Amino acid sequence: MPVLQPLAAKGLLSTPANRLIQTGIATIIVLEYSALLPRTSTNLQRVKSAVDYYLKSPTAVAVETGAKEISRQGYKKEELEKKILEFILENRMSKDLTAKK
Repeated sequence: MPVLQPLAAKGLLSTPANRLIQTGIATIIVLEYSALLPRTSTNLQRVKSAVDYYLKSPTAVAVETGAKEISRQGYKKEELEKKILEFILENRMSKDLTAKK
C-alpha cells in the first residue's frame, strides 16, 4: 500500500531485522489509529492522515528507538512476539484520541 511507504524504516546503520520490526510496529500503530478516526473521509484519506500524524508525533521516535532495542536483544520467537506486542500497546496513538474525549 503506497500510502504506508513513509513508514518503511530507512538508514544505513539499521539492520534488516531492525527495519522489519520498526516498519511492522509503525504500520500496526498507524492502522489502528486510522481505524479510530471519524468516518467523515475515505479509508485511504484516514490512513494518510494517520501516517502524517505519526510522522510528526513523538511516537515515531519512540518506535525507532524501541525497534533498535528490541532487535538488539536477540529474543527467541515467542519472547520477540511478546515484546513487540507489549511495545505496541504501550505506544498506541489511539490513546491520543481517547484522551481528547
